Amino acid sequence: MTGRDAAGLAYACAHYEELREVLGDDGTDPSTPLARLRAACGGERGEIVGVLGEVDAALRAATGGFVSIHGVGESRPGQLSGLEPLEHVFRCPLRQCTGRHGSEVAEARPVCSLSRRELIRERLA
Repeated sequence: MTGRDAAGLAYACAHYEELREVLGDDGTDPSTPLARLRAACGGERGEIVGVLGEVDAALRAATGGFVSIHGVGESRPGQLSGLEPLEHVFRCPLRQCTGRHGSEVAEARPVCSLSRRELIRERLA
């Protein structure tokens, strides 16, 4: 396993639940890339690297190619790195203000102070 693959696996482990959300994986299907990665972690290293590539491909497909668990590669200079946490923002439901960054929100379901409507949670990619 290369250092790049080890870093990608560490990212997948640290952000597993977040990756499930991005990939729409509810954990019930054992054939999804994340479920297969979890199962492969008890097996051979070569199998882990192969499934890690499947997770990376699924993540790129889900984010339009912007996020990768392998970070910035030589063929993709300047693009966002998957080695950074995925960020979320909460958008105004009335589209009147800029909303709030996820780190500024302490409650699970924040609401607009003016309209009392729930803010819309979105991923920055």
